[in-house]
Amino acid sequence: MSRHIAGAMTAAIRGVTGVMTKWQGIATRAQIAADLVPRVKVATKHGDLSFYTPSKTAVYWPRRGMGTEPDTLRWLDRMAPGSVLWDIGASVGIYSLYAAARGDMEVLAFEANPYTYHCLLQNTRENRLDGKLKPYCVALAETASLGSLYLDSVEAGTVGNAFGDPANSLLRTSAGTIDVPMVSLSIDALAGAFGAAFPTHIKIDVDSIEEQIVAGGAKTLCDPRVKSVLMELHRDINQPDGRSAAIVERMRSYGFSIDESDSGGSVNCLFVRPEPRA
Repeated sequence: MSRHIAGAMTAAIRGVTGVMTKWQGIATRAQIAADLVPRVKVATKHGDLSFYTPSKTAVYWPRRGMGTEPDTLRWLDRMAPGSVLWDIGASVGIYSLYAAARGDMEVLAFEANPYTYHCLLQNTRENRLDGKLKPYCVALAETASLGSLYLDSVEAGTVGNAFGDPANSLLRTSAGTIDVPMVSLSIDALAGAFGAAFPTHIKIDVDSIEEQIVAGGAKTLCDPRVKSVLMELHRDINQPDGRSAAIVERMRSYGFSIDESDSGGSVNCLFVRPEPRA
């Protein structure tokens, strides 16, 4: 129904602007398109958050996203004041915005999809979180490289994209045929040579190369200043190649253990660093 209504309204706008001069009509339609992009408000314990939603896919995040991972919200709420969160695979920023809205911590959000990144930037600005939330359009991987991000759509907020190889997607047989040239960096490069604020907590959710990202953060993740890492492992649909088991083993070698106390049946896995004994 919504598709038919949208089509009828689009046709009406084209008809009205069709009597204008060429450039007047184009400028008017462009302004109408910008003015009609919805802003959706979501109530949170840290105040209302506004989401820029230029596509049907982007609408999912304010409509459903906040309620699908209560364990993630509890994890963010437990972080001590002054913490630094790295959100790797931030999408439109639903959890980055929530964390930054606390007002007592710094958030670095990494989103490689440029169409989704546009929403992340808009959401940061429109929620007046520029000083607390820093968004970067870059892929995280094992090493620094010039590669490709593969997508199946240019809509904002899509999932299942993959850097390096379309077959890396965990949600689809192939991430897609849209090839976006992309720079990748490793966790260690960002924390070292690039001088990014050192993370006390890291969220990793890219639906593809989590294992490579973790491998590229060996030095950083062994540092006791990193207190916890929340990662979507899809352990309930574990891949036959043992990807999840390999990640768990590597994280344990970095000094982390799995906290199963607050999973709530989620596909997220929370790795925590045990507190040193007195």
